Amino acid sequence: KIGATIVAVFAVALSALHWDTLKSLFDREKFRKAIIQRLNKIASKGNLGLLIYTSGFIFWEACGLTTAPVETAASMAFGYWRGLLGSFLGKSLGAILAFALGRTLLSDIASKKMEESKHFGLIEREVASNPMRSALIMRYSPFPELIKNFALSITRPVTYPMFVAAIFVHGLPFSMLWAWLGNDSSLRLRAAEAGETMAANVILNGLLVFVTVFGFVISPAVTGWWLRDLSRVEN
Repeated sequence: KIGATIVAVFAVALSALHWDTLKSLFDREKFRKAIIQRLNKIASKGNLGLLIYTSGFIFWEACGLTTAPVETAASMAFGYWRGLLGSFLGKSLGAILAFALGRTLLSDIASKKMEESKHFGLIEREVASNPMRSALIMRYSPFPELIKNFALSITRPVTYPMFVAAIFVHGLPFSMLWAWLGNDSSLRLRAAEAGETMAANVILNGLLVFVTVFGFVISPAVTGWWLRDLSRVEN
């Protein structure tokens, strides 16, 4: 009950303070513009702004909201290194916060929700035998971020150090990519304003294509094969 109350209060407060931004979630272009505008205001505050962004991103990740466009916009506002620092630190601490809540205050709610999934029983038994491998597969799976954090939180064999290692291995490369994309986009916008053009970033474009293929094809396929193998073992 205490955990549910905390989540409800946080949701109401977030809705009241950032209603315009939340409404923009239903329109990708408005969402991007709203995030960039808000982050530019925060970035103008210097180090305090970076701290505000990082703190806000902790709760953003803990709520399981999409992170890639925010991380990209952050690097457009803060620059590559500062944007990467704020995004990765905020995203990692947010995932750890969700994991801790799922293991303590929200454990009953998380357990009930996970038990509704026909796959969770298979995953739970696999985690018991291969916790680190299972944690990595879950982090790279196409499951929503909220499911990744809370599902692992109620599987006791996955310890805090294992979870931190999994989010580091999975999260850092993606944060670096989104920071690079945001910084590159910022440089191109400035060049366009000055009437200049920049050559295509072949490496960045190639990585973006790979991530797209990975997200829509490879990750779902690997996760599907993993679950199918677990079902065969169970049978």
